[in-house]
Amino acid sequence: MRPQALQVLACPDCFLPLAEETRASGTLDVGTLRCGQDHEFAVAGDVPMLVRESDRPRLRAFADSYGLAWKKAGWGSPDIKYLENLPFRDVTRRHTTEWKVKARSMVALLGVLDPRKPLRVFDLGCGNGWLSHQLAIRGHDVYAVDVALDDTVGLGAAGVYVRLGPPFQRVWADLERLPVQSASVDAVVCNASLHYARDVRVSLRNIARVLRPGGFLAILNSPVHTRPTSAARAQADFRARLRSLEASHEVVSTYHHFTRSELVSDVLSTVGPVEETWFDSGLRFRWSRRLKGLALRMELASFPILIATKLQESRPRAV
Repeated sequence: MRPQALQVLACPDCFLPLAEETRASGTLDVGTLRCGQDHEFAVAGDVPMLVRESDRPRLRAFADSYGLAWKKAGWGSPDIKYLENLPFRDVTRRHTTEWKVKARSMVALLGVLDPRKPLRVFDLGCGNGWLSHQLAIRGHDVYAVDVALDDTVGLGAAGVYVRLGPPFQRVWADLERLPVQSASVDAVVCNASLHYARDVRVSLRNIARVLRPGGFLAILNSPVHTRPTSAARAQADFRARLRSLEASHEVVSTYHHFTRSELVSDVLSTVGPVEETWFDSGLRFRWSRRLKGLALRMELASFPILIATKLQESRPRAV
């Protein structure tokens, strides 16, 4: 684990800072982190396992089911060639169009980040770590957070990027209980992850707590609709797809589509003012979506980038 990580990571129980445990003999136990209230957490490899003991069985079950479902759908690979080429090329050719859209959204996100100043960025729901890798390449101090430890779609795969360099810090943690010190983060990115949060408002309050004043949250690649009826129908359709992939009830039930008004209202009330940024998703993607919408007679999801800026420091709060 990188030594500077202790300047920002915290206990998920009490949010107090963590320290590497020192034995009575004076030797350093590099595999253990402990807070001031004696909560103890392991470090597996270089990954701090910062989840409350009571939450671990549920999160492991969720991550296992999620990983199996997405691998059945053809997502992910532990192959270094596959990972090296993301997001610009899908060497498996299973999701070429989707990866092109992800690459375009990343370029738009990079336009928001200050290229002149390295930022401390938390990539929440990082998956295999492709975005964390791209941010680290550009000089940012990156923390890749996920509940999945899988070698194909989770933090295990992200380890390939860490070995390729430049390094970033992987963290096993819960989006609803971020093990991060208050007001210590410049930017939080939720890339295709917020729509899997069990409680979106709780997650947003956690994000607001860890952002410094002037820091910002970027939400991208989450499905957003104008009409509530369209959001409900699209959500039901995708939940049916997850069930067909044998995803667990919790994975299915936590997946949701947003209405724009609801999402903007939630972000505004928890984090701060919201700006909406659009990017060119590509002609093929736009036309395929338009034709599908006409065929289904419904409004399909759009994927804007929402940027929310924290204006005031909020008190740490347990949730």
